[in-house]
Amino acid sequence: MSLRRASTDDIPAIVALTEAAYLPNESVIGVPSLPRIADYTKVLAEHEIWLAETGAELDGVLVLEEEPAKFTLWSIAVAPAAAGRKIGSTLMNFAEERARALGHDAVHLYTHARLAERIGWYERLGYQTTHFEDLPDRRLIHMRKNLR
Repeated sequence: MSLRRASTDDIPAIVALTEAAYLPNESVIGVPSLPRIADYTKVLAEHEIWLAETGAELDGVLVLEEEPAKFTLWSIAVAPAAAGRKIGSTLMNFAEERARALGHDAVHLYTHARLAERIGWYERLGYQTTHFEDLPDRRLIHMRKNLR
């Protein structure tokens, strides 16, 4: 597996993988997943998008948001066909390495508060809940992992 930065040519594949990865969550959360309905032309212009590939196959998509005082894992998606190959763990490790390389001492992320399995995975990776955020149509849980 290799990692590379995405380009505009990759947007159709990013959208397809994100759709496949996030659509199953919607039966649990009851609303469209934010990464699934995002405008990836805009996301690519504003964030770093990294692609995990095996040969010509797209296995995962990682979207990172860097601000001066905060580094956020905006989205992580693994192709259903790549499940069980530790793509998600590899992308999480890369996000933490990227945060360190850019001088950040923590990685922030958020997910829907009803995604207990996902929250448990993040907790096993060392992320801790910082707060909840109530939006009109969903409740988000914000998490953080200190890197130092």
